[in-house]
Amino acid sequence: MPARRDPQTAATLDLSGLTGPVSLREVNDFYRRTGVPAARRWWAVALTIAMFLAAEAVFLKVMMPAFGLDAALSDAVYGGFLVFTGLYALVLGAIIWRNAARPARIFRTARANHLAYSDRGTVGLRLPGSVMASADAFVVTADVLSGGPPDNDLPRFTAATLAPQVAGTRRRRGIAAIALDRQTPHIVLENRRARVLRTTGRRFRGEQRLSLEGDFDRTFSLFCPRGYETDALYIFTPDLMALMIDLASDCEAELLDGWLVLYSGRPWRLSTPRGFTRLISLVDLVGRKMRARTELYRDDHADAGTALAIPGHRLRTRPSWGAVASTIVPAAFIALGLLSMVLDAF
Repeated sequence: MPARRDPQTAATLDLSGLTGPVSLREVNDFYRRTGVPAARRWWAVALTIAMFLAAEAVFLKVMMPAFGLDAALSDAVYGGFLVFTGLYALVLGAIIWRNAARPARIFRTARANHLAYSDRGTVGLRLPGSVMASADAFVVTADVLSGGPPDNDLPRFTAATLAPQVAGTRRRRGIAAIALDRQTPHIVLENRRARVLRTTGRRFRGEQRLSLEGDFDRTFSLFCPRGYETDALYIFTPDLMALMIDLASDCEAELLDGWLVLYSGRPWRLSTPRGFTRLISLVDLVGRKMRARTELYRDDHADAGTALAIPGHRLRTRPSWGAVASTIVPAAFIALGLLSMVLDAF
């Protein structure tokens, strides 16, 4: 039996799998191990496109006499079409293989670092966080990476790419849920650059906002339930905030139900060494720091036998002005229409 490799952390990642060539065997191994449906495999996509292009060629061949061209010109036009179609097929083939090789590279890199990876989006993946509570608004789309003990020294985590439904459009975001050892109050660190939490259509009430030291207020807004201000500042210390600025300047953080949930304004770019390292660094450094800050936490407001008092479970929210307007404006038009119908009747 081969010797087990040393546990991996952000400082000792093996990223060679992201840059080397990918063989057909590795792609098929990725398909088999992650259960990619046949319809999504590279050969099925290539076969579908090939059949479509062949049907186009046959259709054009049949229709050429209807154009009224002489035989020489007709052959030249049809030959040019075939050349163009062949070049187009080569470009599509390169794109198809690139799309097949990308998850295979991430998969072998994840395995080399004792992590689990799947490129499949799934609605059934259960992740914590206020954003994920709105099942109709957010679905996991791709790049689900997870790890933790006993396979490596990283905190237990699951990261994925989200496609939130915002004003009828889909904007891809990143989420990373890191398990904590203790229950904490519901604390949110909003980021003016990311604004992922705001896409839920809810706003945290202003009286729950805390002022941060130094220049942190320029980027972040910290919210906690009333009565938990000391607890929030005990957890989000200046050194933790400095780490957030250095590693997660485009991320938001949320503490709830024993989890640290990080939301990125951009999707995780696991196909590049820099992007893969960034995600693992967030989990390793920010997650480890947060676990250290919360491992001894105790809610002084809680009754005996309970980990957290009821007021600490959730922040108080209000609808956003956009959500209010999107409700009031249509209702006003409907009311005006009904009023006009009533007046016309008399």
